[in-house]
Amino acid sequence: MASHKYIDGICWGIVVLTLAVTLLFMNGKALGLTAVAPEGEDEMFTANDLTADYDRSAATRIILSAESAQVQGNGAYFYQGDVYIVSPGKYVLSGALDDGSVIVQAEGDDKIWLYMDGVDLSCQDGAALDVEQAGKVFLTLGDGTVNRLSSGESYSQEAVSAGIDGTVYSRDDLTIQGSGQLTVEGTYCHGIVCNDDLVITGGRLDIQAAQDGIHANDSVRVREADIAIRAGDDGVTAQNDEGTGFFYMESGSLAVSECYEGVEAVCVTIAGGTLDLAPTDDGVNATGTGEAGYIRVSGGEIRIRNATGRDADGLDSNGSIYLEGGSVFISLNGQGGNLAIDYGSEYGGVCRIDGGTILACGSNTMAEAISADSSQGFLMESVTGQAGCQVTLEAGGQTLLTEEVPNEFTCLIVSAPGLRVGDSCTLTVGESQQTYTVDNSSDAVSAFGQMGGRFGGFGGGVQQPEGEAPSGGEAPAGMEPPSGGLDEAPGLPEGTVPQDGGGQRPQRGPSLEGEDSGAQNPNGGVEGRWPAFGGGRGDFQGQLPEGDGQLPGMGQLQTEGEAPVSMETIRTEALLVGVSALVLGIGLAVALCFRRR
Repeated sequence: MASHKYIDGICWGIVVLTLAVTLLFMNGKALGLTAVAPEGEDEMFTANDLTADYDRSAATRIILSAESAQVQGNGAYFYQGDVYIVSPGKYVLSGALDDGSVIVQAEGDDKIWLYMDGVDLSCQDGAALDVEQAGKVFLTLGDGTVNRLSSGESYSQEAVSAGIDGTVYSRDDLTIQGSGQLTVEGTYCHGIVCNDDLVITGGRLDIQAAQDGIHANDSVRVREADIAIRAGDDGVTAQNDEGTGFFYMESGSLAVSECYEGVEAVCVTIAGGTLDLAPTDDGVNATGTGEAGYIRVSGGEIRIRNATGRDADGLDSNGSIYLEGGSVFISLNGQGGNLAIDYGSEYGGVCRIDGGTILACGSNTMAEAISADSSQGFLMESVTGQAGCQVTLEAGGQTLLTEEVPNEFTCLIVSAPGLRVGDSCTLTVGESQQTYTVDNSSDAVSAFGQMGGRFGGFGGGVQQPEGEAPSGGEAPAGMEPPSGGLDEAPGLPEGTVPQDGGGQRPQRGPSLEGEDSGAQNPNGGVEGRWPAFGGGRGDFQGQLPEGDGQLPGMGQLQTEGEAPVSMETIRTEALLVGVSALVLGIGLAVALCFRRR
């Protein structure tokens, strides 16, 4: 009987415990808890992302042939010049299609593998690869294969209205993997566009684009891939309306030989690999302010060269910059406000050097201080170096760093592993040499950000750039973005701007009359190029899944803001309910035992 008087307390305790467990599962990340990923997965890459050698024996074969395609298997068909993929599974593509698209229109949780086995796919008025809906698409570049995706200089009005603005365009997650070669030619706008997460885990990519080489909303993640980009605007961009887009590189290489900005994202993390950037503006730009934006370098190698920029930065963060490992080499010309390292001190940001090898050369105008409590020693000095001069840092009888700097400069920041506060070091710039005691001081930065030069510089002190700083907020000469911006996209009616991932999706299927009209629209595309419902199916091939007579995958198209709930979300919520029910059940069973006793 004694246990009966505790039964109410026990039951209330069970209820509280159940609620606590539920809240813990739902808010674990916010509370600082780290989820344990399944074996073979991590936060950035899944097992499927890293597996390009999968069984293709049962895959559907799609053989492209000039103006037609042969489909061997289920889940795909050829219709009105385009290949449609509407079911989950594996598909092997080969051959060439002169003017058409591969369009993925599946269910919101379907996973689709597209194995590229020597594909040359061109679409004159839209995306060559158009992922309208899927859970995730894996674009696999077959070992030893050469593949090409290209688009024309103008898109149809239907494509523009739907927000399609890339040669490769995906509304959902896209992974590019494998060991083959892929050339992407985006003569209209961007090269590769992904409205969700873009993962690149292999292959050799050569991207040429009128605007951005790679343009993603949520993230760009790179591992073991070799990427070369020539772009009219940014090399790589990852930004969205929520301010959470990020760029992450773990290994591989990214070479951007022509661009306005090299890499731009809300947050940028370089954990490994090689970045070789030649922008006309910023090299790496983190656009998030305060804690929301940062550049973190913990490994790899970054090389940024900009000989022509005015008010350009090497590493530019509206938040903080953390240099923790790897190597960073920056060479900007010493004129104007070209800061080798620029961060958001006005937003509470900091710049710390806690590891790695750094040589950052640029202008001494408006230079910002490095955090004095950085754990690795550094020098930040106002010195003059001529183009092509050699910079060498020595300490303790060892050469810590030596590098030829291609552009003249008036300020440098230098640091290397093994350099500590209190060390005596020798800095050689060209023919001039000077000895310093490392104190991690930024006394050379004046209250207005001007470099004063603690030691008078080399060979006669600092050479200030000629001319006056612009007033009234006007950009100095040379800062204008390159021509061919989105508001000048070729083939658009005056005032029309392609929307990044916005707009409504184009109708698919033939026109109401059942035939393409052939009428030219204002963009130079052919009306009826994007088929609608109804009409004949005269030239489609392949087997259609059973249904209500409509073309498969051609039901009501998903519009922006109506994204389906993913299976992963459903499974997570089901797990929460299951765990809570289990805890409640166990607790009630224990309480019942107490009552019976």
